[in-house]
Amino acid sequence: MNFVYFKVDSLPYEKNHQTSFYLKGVELLRDGDIIATPGDIKITALPFFYFCIVPTGFRKIEFRLKNSPPARIVCSVGYLKTGEYLVDTPEGEVILPFNALNGLWTLDRMAQTTIDHRDFLARRFTLIRPVKNTTRNTSVN
Repeated sequence: MNFVYFKVDSLPYEKNHQTSFYLKGVELLRDGDIIATPGDIKITALPFFYFCIVPTGFRKIEFRLKNSPPARIVCSVGYLKTGEYLVDTPEGEVILPFNALNGLWTLDRMAQTTIDHRDFLARRFTLIRPVKNTTRNTSVN
């Protein structure tokens, strides 16, 4: 299994965080086959992230929309990248590092405890968003 993301954001030089629009019929594809169907999405703040689990694969992830996003809004899609992510757990929100090379989440850096995607889901964790990179004030993505 792989995590993939669908991201909606403004252009880098235009940081408009307040917005409201719909993207209709969002589909994520790999090799032309639909691998996830988020459907109609209402965007109320930027950046917007949608994450889902898909069967393991290594081909490029693409997206298809039934309508076009507003001007100066860009959409991107791909496999989850190495970095730190805000995760909702039954105990509350935590920041967990993810290693895209081995597909493991680090629960405890000191004890070097890691889990894979199956354990991530079994523990009822939910991916919220990437953690901001403090040196550039931009998302890790």
